[in-house]
Amino acid sequence: MRDLIVLAVVGAGTYALRAAFLLTADARPPALLERFLPYVAPAVLAAIAVPGLLAPRGIVSVGETLPAVVAAAVTWLLWARFKQLPVALIGGLALWWLLEAVTP
Repeated sequence: MRDLIVLAVVGAGTYALRAAFLLTADARPPALLERFLPYVAPAVLAAIAVPGLLAPRGIVSVGETLPAVVAAAVTWLLWARFKQLPVALIGGLALWWLLEAVTP
């Protein structure tokens, strides 16, 4: 029974939070908050990508990390050179797969 009450409270809180954003859709955030909003998406992307890049299997070691870091660097170089995301992603993934197959 306690679990059901906890789920209901969490669900109501989540609903209230989302409804608050819908009700205040035309309102602008405070200036201090609005100044930092452009940094939210890169921060979230970094929080998702960096652990997978530096510890791909949950282990931080050169053998496990090096293929991912090299592939990420080559992906960035391809994107900087050609400015086409598919070229960069396909090139980086192909290199990563090759390095994964070659390294023990």
